[in-house]
Amino acid sequence: MDAVMGMQMAQFQTNYTFGLMKMAMDDMESQAQALMEMMSSVPAPAQYNFDVWA
Repeated sequence: MDAVMGMQMAQFQTNYTFGLMKMAMDDMESQAQALMEMMSSVPAPAQYNFDVWA
C-alpha cells in the first residue's frame, strides 16, 4: 500500500512540476508576443545613420 501511495505522490509531483513549467512557458510566450508588438510600433532607425534631429 505504501508503494502505491508513493507512486501516486510521485505522479502528482511530476504533474505539478509540469503544470508550473507550462504556466511559466505560457507567461514567457505572452511576454515575447507583447515585446514583438512593442518593437513593431517603434520606427526603424534611419538609414546611413543620419542625424534626423539636427
